[in-house]
Amino acid sequence: MKILLTNWINIAGVFVATFLSVFTFVLFNSGSILAALFGAFLSICLYGISFWMGFIIALIFLDAILIISGLNKLIFKLFIEWLLISAPFFYWAFKYSEWIFIAAIIGFLLSQLFRKKQLDKVRANLP
Repeated sequence: MKILLTNWINIAGVFVATFLSVFTFVLFNSGSILAALFGAFLSICLYGISFWMGFIIALIFLDAILIISGLNKLIFKLFIEWLLISAPFFYWAFKYSEWIFIAAIIGFLLSQLFRKKQLDKVRANLP
């Protein structure tokens, strides 16, 4: 269970990366900080709800298959998880020119690196 609870790192990492990306885009187009904050928040939370549901379900599913089974070869397993979850978002980014997905993919990769540190702590506390 502690392994699954480390997914907050991925969710926060992707949220921050996409938020900053949308905020910057809206700020340069509107010139208003308030519009950028409001637009970024609405875009990520409301428009992106299907993204978030799929992302979280994929994280839990792949954690159950790859990580919960054992914490050996952790960096390899986290890379595979990142690659499998990111693959459709790479496709959508280029097919639909939705560059916010690139920000999400980069945020996810960075958060996987932070998550490894947390999973190493979980591993150290296992009997």
